Amino acid sequence: MAKIEEIAELLTEEIHGFNQSINRLEELTKCLGDIKVKADATNIEQLLRTGLRSQGKNLSEQGSKLDKVFELVEGTYLFPRWLVIIFFVCIGTTLLCLGISFFYYQKNENTEVTMNRYVRHYNSFFRDAPEAEKLYQDWADKEKNRAK
Repeated sequence: MAKIEEIAELLTEEIHGFNQSINRLEELTKCLGDIKVKADATNIEQLLRTGLRSQGKNLSEQGSKLDKVFELVEGTYLFPRWLVIIFFVCIGTTLLCLGISFFYYQKNENTEVTMNRYVRHYNSFFRDAPEAEKLYQDWADKEKNRAK
């Protein structure tokens, strides 16, 4: 029985505490009932409008500056056109000359005969002047050693 009395006493204390909390809440609701909360977002809207206006102004300025940059860059090249044209003309002329020389060298029937004539001439010269042959050999040996 003592347990039941203990439980009853605890319950009465809890009920008493609950009643006090309810009384306090009733007083607070009376105080809060007089306060009116108004949801007003006009300040936020005004800040957003001014921010959007300044952002639009910045975007339009950037667009105009970008247009000016495009106008300035539109006619520029890394190399002037005349320099590129001269370069290609020089390259073409050089290749044409090399091709003609190569073609002429291949087509010339006298080339081999001329080369044999030069070799015979130098051989006869070295036979007649052994000192010149010795000087030539010394010079050729120095060139070979220098090349290595």
